[in-house]
Amino acid sequence: MLNPKNFEFGRNFVWFTGVVEDRNDPNYLGRIRVRCFGFHTENRFELPTEDLPWATVMQSVNSAAQTEVGESPTGLVDGSWVIGFFLDGEEAQQPLVLSLIHISEP
Repeated sequence: MLNPKNFEFGRNFVWFTGVVEDRNDPNYLGRIRVRCFGFHTENRFELPTEDLPWATVMQSVNSAAQTEVGESPTGLVDGSWVIGFFLDGEEAQQPLVLSLIHISEP
């Protein structure tokens, strides 16, 4: 569990980029599962999508970011590329998605 008293911005940021693999949050909290490049194997037999940690998605201040209140992060789809950091630093089990990365096809 993340302890805010131990979280020092900028000192333990571990950044990631990844691809969205699951948006069906059973708790309806707007979380997603992201396969983070360099942290998770690309082999879905070694690490199935359902074993990836749930990532929280940072939302606009226009959203209450609470269940059944405000807006939801509905712009993400499976296959979207995202960028974020791990709230728990090098343990890399609590991802926070900050934004999408536009990937254009040539």
